[in-house]
Amino acid sequence: MRGKEAFMRNISSRLGRREPLAEAPSRPFIGVPDFYRERTRTQDELIDEFIQSWTALSGKTLVVDEAEAPQAVEAYIRQLAGELGIKRISRWEHEGLEKLGFDQSLNEAGIEVVAWREGGADHIELGGLPTGPDGNWARRSHLLHAAEQCRLGVVWPDCAIANTSTLALFSQGGKGRSVSLLTEAIVAVFRADQIVYRMGEAFALFKKQFPNVTDMPSSLNLITGPSRSADIENDLTIGIHGPGKVHAIILK
Repeated sequence: MRGKEAFMRNISSRLGRREPLAEAPSRPFIGVPDFYRERTRTQDELIDEFIQSWTALSGKTLVVDEAEAPQAVEAYIRQLAGELGIKRISRWEHEGLEKLGFDQSLNEAGIEVVAWREGGADHIELGGLPTGPDGNWARRSHLLHAAEQCRLGVVWPDCAIANTSTLALFSQGGKGRSVSLLTEAIVAVFRADQIVYRMGEAFALFKKQFPNVTDMPSSLNLITGPSRSADIENDLTIGIHGPGKVHAIILK
């Protein structure tokens, strides 16, 4: 006996069956089971669950009153930059971050801010190019050069998922992937009403915002705690393929 039949019989024997199934097994649920779909949380419960899961992954969280957000967010970023010795940060070109208006005050404090938009890094004097003046890296945009030399990124997620403490980032326009992937630390600022309970709700939001394939952003990034990578011997390393330090500021 060879081929597909032998393969299926081997699987069946491993499962304790004498013969492979003649018919496909029943599938009572398609998508989320009703008992799970009907499970709801209040806004305070969503915040608490997100913080609990985020903290378990070594993330840091700050909950502030939305009216006090401009001062609180600026102070948090300034303190974090001071602790890590950071002199340059990048941020999304997002309406929520624009309203916080921390660029000027941070610049005055000696912390350069690179906004992810055309011309957003014109005021930045770059360090040396790693590939020299004739390498491929040197031919990339000034904005990308500047973002690659930032150590802290500030983003505004499209939503946050409570039961996995995941940030969902729809990369499009002024919401560049480089801001959340190239830096060694990120600060995610978002409102409490942007927290959903389960992963499927984030995908539903994505589908609702971008019903047509041609309008979809270049990527949907899901960030659950700091970057974790392990080799074949299970040696865990933090911060290799993304930020090693993650911070969330929830505006309530």
